[in-house]
Amino acid sequence: MKQFYSCALDPITQSTLKLYLFRNVDNVDVIKENIRTGAWKCAAIKSSLILDLFQLVVAANRAAVAQTLGNMVTRSVYGEILYNLSLTRNISQSLALFGADGNSPLLLCFLTTAMTDHSEDIVKQVKGDACPVSNLPEFSDIKLIKDVYKLKNFECDVDILDNIISRMVTKNFVSIADVSM
Repeated sequence: MKQFYSCALDPITQSTLKLYLFRNVDNVDVIKENIRTGAWKCAAIKSSLILDLFQLVVAANRAAVAQTLGNMVTRSVYGEILYNLSLTRNISQSLALFGADGNSPLLLCFLTTAMTDHSEDIVKQVKGDACPVSNLPEFSDIKLIKDVYKLKNFECDVDILDNIISRMVTKNFVSIADVSM
């Protein structure tokens, strides 16, 4: 069974998104420190806030394009992914909210190219149980996702992903107030 998910991003980036899902991770602090110092080129994402892989594909694609065009908001393309997942324009809040913590399973997110792919070397250092990425829905917290994306008044879960994506990509154009829709 395939343990990771991969998806080609915008052709101008010449990048591929690679995702790995882990639970029961014992070395989250080491992972975060390695990412913070730049020793690991990846993002560690709190899986409870991810409803669908498409959410990550959109955030990663926006980050890779911003990096290619030289107009990133954050210092690294991986910080840019976390920033793009968030509704806030506050970088610190975005990183704190979507970055992995010790309490939930985590997704490791890599942007690879034909010439650079260090994901397998890094994944070997994670002290946790690898899961198929297709198990992501088991770890998604719908109530928390609705709260973070200000979708509290949505009765039906069907349109939530569309609303999340719309809010993610329009955050630079509109400020979303806690408004009932």
